[in-house]
Amino acid sequence: MKSLPTRIFLIAALLFTGLLTVAPKVIGLGIEQATIDSVLELIPPEAGSQFEIRRNEFSEGWFRSAATIEVIYRPIGTDAVALSMDFDIDHGPLLQTQDGLKIGLAYANITPSIRNDLFEIAVAEFEFPLPQISLNLLARFDQSLRIAMDVKAVEYSGTQGYVNFAGIEASVDVNRDQSARFALEMGELSASEVAANSDILVAGLSLVSTTAQMNDILAASSAALSVPVISSTSPVPFSVSGFSINYGLQDSPNHPQSSEIHQTLKVTNIEGELPIRSFYWQSEIKQLSDELMRDYYRLVSKLQSEMNSDPDTVSDELGVLGQEMLLLTLQNPLEFNNLIRFNAYEGDHSADLRMQWAGLSTLGNVAELDTSAAIAALNITLLISFDLEAVLSSPLAGLVDPYVQQGYLTVSNGRVIVEASLQDSVLKMNGDEVALDQFF
Repeated sequence: MKSLPTRIFLIAALLFTGLLTVAPKVIGLGIEQATIDSVLELIPPEAGSQFEIRRNEFSEGWFRSAATIEVIYRPIGTDAVALSMDFDIDHGPLLQTQDGLKIGLAYANITPSIRNDLFEIAVAEFEFPLPQISLNLLARFDQSLRIAMDVKAVEYSGTQGYVNFAGIEASVDVNRDQSARFALEMGELSASEVAANSDILVAGLSLVSTTAQMNDILAASSAALSVPVISSTSPVPFSVSGFSINYGLQDSPNHPQSSEIHQTLKVTNIEGELPIRSFYWQSEIKQLSDELMRDYYRLVSKLQSEMNSDPDTVSDELGVLGQEMLLLTLQNPLEFNNLIRFNAYEGDHSADLRMQWAGLSTLGNVAELDTSAAIAALNITLLISFDLEAVLSSPLAGLVDPYVQQGYLTVSNGRVIVEASLQDSVLKMNGDEVALDQFF
């Protein structure tokens, strides 16, 4: 007679084996919702008119399921792109993934293929095969998703040139609350074309993006793109290093139902025939009405639908929506700031433009817009500062003295300055008031 501990162990082993046998079928009953539907829910409603989803087939088994869906994307002004995805889905709770054994609801290997005339023509002209692409999806028990992509390396050398591509690794992690993070790392890409006597080197690329809610276009989000070096030796030798773009969208702290957009573009060093050696641009849009932004996406969606059905017609509804957007823009306050810094001709220069629109909250329709009221609602300041020695060594040297005499420029402490403002309906240029009547 077996001892009590042995019997308990046998019972536990039988229960565990039964669980592993039955669980995949139970999970399989909801596998379409856990995988296919979860992926499709990531598309924002505002983009719905640009996407058509076709579920060609779905077959459910005990341990595995298979599905095929087709996503047709119709951008404005170009041919539709059809992306077909074949899902080979492994049911949980034990999943054999490319990273080893994991626990979850499902794991899917996805085989993608693209149908587009321009894409197929371009690919047909390649002398080398496209890199292999592998996609997989992991659905966890906490209803989060991870989608991973791996683009294999390519090496090709022939009479027409060469291509060396180190590949791409990318992933999207989506949590239960639809917050998400996207990350992409691209290795070095170098290519040459003998006939065009051209070559290019991209030393790599990194992209990271986050959003508080994947399917909401106005949710707080951020993105950062960086490229260490982009260079070429022919036909035009150049090298750009330290290239980066940063983007952020967030709610306006002191203005309900409004958002702020921040963007920066930076190039640390530029070498080549152009006189510019570095560049920095910071842009801010504040107090941007959420209603205005949603109307914009509605307008794009409506335009997309009508272009797909009949490119030669534009409905009255589309015109009305455009008028509504313009009226909202005029009624609501808006702040727009731009700062540019760059080095050229061995001198540092800058331009700072700040615009504030107070909004005309009582404006009933666009036809009632009064020019005087619009000018009174504007507050603009502009400050441009150039290095004097750099300007004098540039092709613009001959313009300095005439523009100083006409009052468009001032020279102070080795700087060429342009200072302008529009405040309280008063326009000033370099401290002197300028009559507004001459512009109307």
